[in-house]
Amino acid sequence: MMFPPFRGFVRVFVISCTAVFVLLLFSQSPSAPQGIYRAFVEFFGLFPERVLQGMLFQPITWVFLHGNFMHLLFNMFAFWMFGSLLESTFGTRRFVWFNLFCALFTAGCIILFGLLVDDLTFRIPTIGASGLVFGILIAVARLYPNQVVLFFFIIPMKLKYFAYILMAIEFYALYASNQKGISNIAHLGGALFGFLFVSWWNNRFTRGGPMGWIQAWRQQWIQRRRRKQLRIVYPEDKRHYHREVLV
Repeated sequence: MMFPPFRGFVRVFVISCTAVFVLLLFSQSPSAPQGIYRAFVEFFGLFPERVLQGMLFQPITWVFLHGNFMHLLFNMFAFWMFGSLLESTFGTRRFVWFNLFCALFTAGCIILFGLLVDDLTFRIPTIGASGLVFGILIAVARLYPNQVVLFFFIIPMKLKYFAYILMAIEFYALYASNQKGISNIAHLGGALFGFLFVSWWNNRFTRGGPMGWIQAWRQQWIQRRRRKQLRIVYPEDKRHYHREVLV
């Protein structure tokens, strides 16, 4: 197995999350004030009810917190393995912006899901970088679909199929896992952001950036309207025809 370089924003983020996790461990020690861990999680985690009350920093800080060692280990390992490839593709600066907007977008999905669908999601804090991991995974899968990864560290599989399988599992477990402390809506929200970002990224080179993308949509809309204004006018001998625009 080949490991990517551990540097750039990937290293900064992994070290930051690990440091926060150690701080959370100390807050759970017998010598720590009672209830400090819960207060810390509710203050810095994504608590939809409190976000709507004005704690607008939570849609950023929640990705640095993790509930246990395995939660931290799997997220940081995946962030390193896939994030390093995406950072080398985007560059460090754009990769940082990618993660920032992915955190905000995913937080918005969680809040909307809590408001409209699942009241439990609205009333409890969500923590972890899983949304970022899924956003990165989908972005890498779209940019490098034929890259081979080891499914369960054993089965060689193209990255696009690996991503499809994970998304199918997330949709299947959307409601059941939310009740067990796993925020599948965070995973799906991050995946959606990764998909949309790479769609913009691809069009950025072929259509001149965001404004070119908008201009392309506008041109397609105009062409669809013009098609409705076209009719075929046959000459008397019906051997030729031409198109005429109705005014």
